[in-house]
Amino acid sequence: MHKPGLLIELTKSQTKFIDCDDTEKAVAFVAGFGSGKTFVLVLKMIIIKLKYPEADVLYICPVFSMMRDILIPTLEELLIQTNIVYKINKTTGEIVFEKGGRVIVKSADDPSKIIGMNVVAVFLDELDTLPTNKAKEIWIKAIARARKAIPLLDKDGNKQYDSTGRIKNIVNQLFVATTPEGFRFVYDRFKKNRPENYTLIQASTRENTHLPSDFVENLEAIYPKELVSAYLDGEFINMTSGTVFKEFDRVLSHSPETYRPGEELFISMDFNVMNCNSVVYVKRPSLNDLGIPVDGYAYNNKPTLVAIHHFKGIKDTPETIVTVQEKFPLSMIYCYPDSSGKNVSSKGFTQSDITLLRKAGFKCKFPNRNPKILDRVLASNSAYHTKLVRVNTDLCPDLTDALEQQVFNPNTELPEKANGASIDDITDAATYIIHYMYPVNRKTLKSKTYKS
Repeated sequence: MHKPGLLIELTKSQTKFIDCDDTEKAVAFVAGFGSGKTFVLVLKMIIIKLKYPEADVLYICPVFSMMRDILIPTLEELLIQTNIVYKINKTTGEIVFEKGGRVIVKSADDPSKIIGMNVVAVFLDELDTLPTNKAKEIWIKAIARARKAIPLLDKDGNKQYDSTGRIKNIVNQLFVATTPEGFRFVYDRFKKNRPENYTLIQASTRENTHLPSDFVENLEAIYPKELVSAYLDGEFINMTSGTVFKEFDRVLSHSPETYRPGEELFISMDFNVMNCNSVVYVKRPSLNDLGIPVDGYAYNNKPTLVAIHHFKGIKDTPETIVTVQEKFPLSMIYCYPDSSGKNVSSKGFTQSDITLLRKAGFKCKFPNRNPKILDRVLASNSAYHTKLVRVNTDLCPDLTDALEQQVFNPNTELPEKANGASIDDITDAATYIIHYMYPVNRKTLKSKTYKS
């Protein structure tokens, strides 16, 4: 299809999104990975900006780092094909075009900052990755900002008037592009309780003919089965019900591997006062060596992990250090701790837990901040599904039980945290390392700065 200054080949669903009726109040493009969601959202934003060059538009990302990592590269990819002159201010989050008017970029991290703007349209990227209540709050803010009064013109360029003689204005629209994340805000607003002037366009990754020929096949092999419909076909499915670690199976995920004296150990840790948990892993052959590689899978040639020991009920970090050193005196220890341990000590002193581990000679690897819980769950289920991670269920019975028993809380849509129980402490301890070593790189989390 051809738009001013642009010649772009779009999928059928992308074309429907671009050509949507300008009388619709809101349009959502819900699609799987690799389906060009941000691309078509930014393209729509450029078209609106060219149509109303002097007006501001608002672009909302789940996290501000998306502006640098995704929005700006996508915008430049499109604008390089045009003669549009623009300037990007990464500090203020504004993109200014030569004919005036701004693209104002805001993060959903702090809804209170989405105030004071008067824009012609709002564009929301990956809205459904936000918790339902937060997505609803952002949506209300967005509707309030989309209020720029622009006269509606007839085909001859003349202003139109209603029966009372008042000038008719264009409809200030909201546009959403997101991966479906279960029965959350986008499902409720655009399908279950959809107003008449809201449009839902659902698209499959399979429509994108520009992807590698084996892209879909490889994702089907990597993703747990209940996520294929959502992350490939753009369908709404319930991903936060029942057990959390659906891909863990005490038979299929079992490994008979044990500790070999003197070998390197990789310990995933969760800090809790009077209840520190640590899961000890050993590295074993890669998926290639095991004979189960997936073509093009990023982790094919990397070692797999096997959990061979679980430390539980330890009162604090100093006791954890002593216990590990007594149990495995000959081994080099690599720790993958809860990132909050760099700030708050389970011992209650000013020294952080991670500082104590380093002073003991342990090598610590951790992200700047803990990953989102559901991304850690996704990475873990993918790892169990592909056998990147296995468990010696005979040596780790409590871990095995915890992985089988933890369920989602229907109110929070997050893994249940039961008072007085340690199931969530055990699963947290077991999975920090999995997300660190085998993350499922989702669009909203491409920006990572790791420390070691």
